Amino acid sequence: MQKIILQTIRTHEMIQEGDSIVVGLSGGADSVALLHVLLQLREELGIKEITAAHINHGLREAAAADEEFVQKLCDTCNIPLQIFYADVRTYAVENSLGIEEAGRKLRYLHLQEAACSSNAKIATGHHQNDNVETVIMNLARGAGLSGLCGIPPVNGNIIRPLIDLTREEIEKYIHAHGLKYITDASNLTDEYTRNRVRHSVLPALESATGIDTVQTIAKNIAQLCRDAEYLDTVAHEAFSDCVIKPMEAQCASFGTPHTTLDVKKLTALHPAISTRVIRRAMPHLTNITSINTNAILSLAVKKSGSVVHIPGIVARKEYSNIILTPASSTDNAPPHFAPISLSIPSVHNIKDQTISLTKTPPDKFLPPNPKKPKLLCTKSFDYGMVIGTISLRTRKPGDKIILHSTHTLVSSSTVNLSTPKTFTKKLQDYFTDKKTPKHKRDSILLLACGSDILWIMDENNLTSTKYSPQADNLFWVSIWSDT
Repeated sequence: MQKIILQTIRTHEMIQEGDSIVVGLSGGADSVALLHVLLQLREELGIKEITAAHINHGLREAAAADEEFVQKLCDTCNIPLQIFYADVRTYAVENSLGIEEAGRKLRYLHLQEAACSSNAKIATGHHQNDNVETVIMNLARGAGLSGLCGIPPVNGNIIRPLIDLTREEIEKYIHAHGLKYITDASNLTDEYTRNRVRHSVLPALESATGIDTVQTIAKNIAQLCRDAEYLDTVAHEAFSDCVIKPMEAQCASFGTPHTTLDVKKLTALHPAISTRVIRRAMPHLTNITSINTNAILSLAVKKSGSVVHIPGIVARKEYSNIILTPASSTDNAPPHFAPISLSIPSVHNIKDQTISLTKTPPDKFLPPNPKKPKLLCTKSFDYGMVIGTISLRTRKPGDKIILHSTHTLVSSSTVNLSTPKTFTKKLQDYFTDKKTPKHKRDSILLLACGSDILWIMDENNLTSTKYSPQADNLFWVSIWSDT
């Protein structure tokens, strides 16, 4: 058995020399076998330290006895033990979860807490039978390919060295080494879904087919994992192609974070890839269903301005793009920005950035900040053209910007090239020509002098020809990152 575990550890690169390991120790056969094996392989694997963590869920009368057993086992093995107490019932009610799911979430929260102090990896006793049971439950619930891949051998700092072993093989190991363990009486009942799958579904499948169901499904899981890995690789490349990145000239990011996808490129993909691209665009969300991804993809054939709400995300069709923005309590309304009057020189902190106005170039100026801010970009303007107060604000009725007729961002339909080299363009017309999403227009910051716009701080970073630096009387406006 140790050879199989060692092969699993090396195949999935679970443990590197010098790693510290926290074993999730319930006291059951699986976790006791895991602790024993890791202690046996400690020197060969170069493990720095092995500790244990026990979570008392307080759900059974035997919980105190389980805790006492684990404490004695760790004392015998000379292994440090951390004990955590979880109020599973209260957590389940407060978060609208079942007892099983609430217990699982709290268990991993406490295991992460145990690992945090020593930057350790967490080893859990999940085995092949657990994996097969999970896949059957996921299949019954309507999971996609990722759900049919079961329990990952490695998930972040969580490792599962027993994942290639059956429950029977672990029990044989336990008995061969005379290891003591405790039996959770709740595992013998059919109160929970997993127990019903274990006691009824799997035996019925074996009886009906005459094959070793666990081994067969485990082989299928391995094949599905390879397929999923390939599809994820393709989706990663497709995402890079579909996502619309701000122009490199952009330096101010005061608006709401969002991801923009090109509809034409997205819909040209195979559905197996396009749905993965959507999921990749929402990496912070974990409970996204196929219904959610299909709802977002349906925006592709809807008119501009159409919106889809899913848990945690607002998806919006804007012209030829789909924009994904984190949902907020204000239903994704643009944030209010109070206008700021800017004097020269002056420094202003806005969110995680700093804006400075100086009469000297930015390479001769550094805003007062102990973190040594990084210069993102700078624009220079003709101070002699400024009449009145410079302000940083969002749009107002009557805003306009003076541009050169050959500017690459000017729509040719709005300019008669026989007219003078400069002309005045309404800010509203600029937004329309650039197909700026309507919900974003009120949150784009502007450097203004009255109704004259000096700088439109969107992805184009357009500046006014009127204030172009053509004399010695200049001032610089610079954006600095505070992080």
